[in-house]
Amino acid sequence: MAFQTTQRPSQADQIQGATLAQDLHSAKEEKSEHTSALPPPPSVPYTVFTSSHRRLVVLILVLTMLASPLTATIYLPLLPLLATHFHVSLQAINLTLTLYIVFQAISPLLFATASDTFGRRPIYLITFSVYTLASLGLVLNRSSYAGLLVLRALQSLGSSAVLAIAYGVIADLCVPSERGAMQGPAMGAANLAVCIGPVVGGWVALGSGSYEWVFWCLVIYGGSVLVVVGFGLPETARNVVGNGERKAPWWGKTWWSLVMMWRRNRRPSRDGSEGHLDEEKTAQNESSKEQSSRMKQSFKMPNPWTAIRIIFWKDTALVLWMAGSPYAIWYCVQASIPPIYKDVYGFNDFQIGLAYLPGGFGTVIGGYANGKLMDWNYKVTARQIGHTVDKVFGDDLNHFPIEKARARGSWYMLAVYLCALGGYGWAINFHAHLSIPLILQFVLAALCTAFQQTFNALLVDIFPASPSTAAASGNITRCALSAVAVAILQPMVDGMGRGWYFTLLSLVSGGGGIITNWLITTRGMTWRHQRLQINNIN
Repeated sequence: MAFQTTQRPSQADQIQGATLAQDLHSAKEEKSEHTSALPPPPSVPYTVFTSSHRRLVVLILVLTMLASPLTATIYLPLLPLLATHFHVSLQAINLTLTLYIVFQAISPLLFATASDTFGRRPIYLITFSVYTLASLGLVLNRSSYAGLLVLRALQSLGSSAVLAIAYGVIADLCVPSERGAMQGPAMGAANLAVCIGPVVGGWVALGSGSYEWVFWCLVIYGGSVLVVVGFGLPETARNVVGNGERKAPWWGKTWWSLVMMWRRNRRPSRDGSEGHLDEEKTAQNESSKEQSSRMKQSFKMPNPWTAIRIIFWKDTALVLWMAGSPYAIWYCVQASIPPIYKDVYGFNDFQIGLAYLPGGFGTVIGGYANGKLMDWNYKVTARQIGHTVDKVFGDDLNHFPIEKARARGSWYMLAVYLCALGGYGWAINFHAHLSIPLILQFVLAALCTAFQQTFNALLVDIFPASPSTAAASGNITRCALSAVAVAILQPMVDGMGRGWYFTLLSLVSGGGGIITNWLITTRGMTWRHQRLQINNIN
């Protein structure tokens, strides 16, 4: 979708801009007595990472972000095979799905929070090591159902924090006005795993008649990503390297740079003397001591409770609802696909797998397009209040209505979302033509992805010091909402029918979203300032 703006704003934009400017001026007056607690304007660029560096990071992020959706969806075609192989019921195998979801909520609490303190690289290396070893264990586990449960939990533990850490990396490298341009392609490409996971799992299981090769695929994937991260991903955490000018400690250096450093240290100087080498070692030791001293001063033991506390602030609770409820709704839609297309349209197992593709394509296209839309909305909001976007040092969000910038245009998407969700239920209820529910799945997937992406970005914006921790709180919320939504899915469908059930969901999520979006745009900035004041006092 292309957007064009004219040089001269319309009368409606002028009125809206004047209202925004008045709200911003009032907020500044309210906070004038607390300006001494705000950080001084930046005197250095927000980041020294070049565009080529950021493109490399985006590519690596895409590879890492495939882990959780790929591992979750590639497993689904294996359920009958696993039940037969381990001599347990299908209900017992379904317990592995429940356990996977539980550890999806636990993993970001531990690892995403730690990445804000120790850095992104070591946490990525730890999580992918756990993931790869757990996948190898699943290959080697031949008879133990308990081992299947434990190893599947470890697999989830190693894969489920990568999304929250990725939000932190994006916040490390991009000023708020340009985060959509990096986030959109990364999230859109990563969502491909939702499409290819069931296809790959079914194809491998069908071709080999065994589950081992599916887990071998995950071992190869996990080991490959571990090597790519080790050699190619630079440390970006601002607590460790600042804007990139500060040298990373040894654990924050890429393996390639460590190899080159080792080779330089072993190579004597051209004149055969060791003086140059000694000077270089001395400089490195002094730099390491300085880094260690700085890390000790800024070190904080990661506290998983921090991510949970974020949920209970007024401003963040609203943002979490906007990011989490559409995710839960899309989870319900996906869970409803097998019985709907089998009972209503007579699909076989292979055709049911293909029915997931429209939604998969919707997540990819919605994620990419929404990244562009986010940056465009930011620029329009800045223009309306007469603010000049600073792409070098980054904008001071203490005096910028970031809530209005992110939520801009959500009204229209919420209206379409509300109608599409209710329409999906009634299309199934009245056995409409097959193309209608498939098209509505595409629309719902694109919109749910857009909401999740936009408001997760806002969550990171309003917690700039701990972006991965904030993203972890979003993960907790959407997992909890998804668990509740899926738990009541079948009883509610049995009692109300599909039409009224999805209508109820549209009213709760879409109607509630309209109210929440209004509160975010009208009260969000004020409540954010109140939260910052309380934190400063404490």
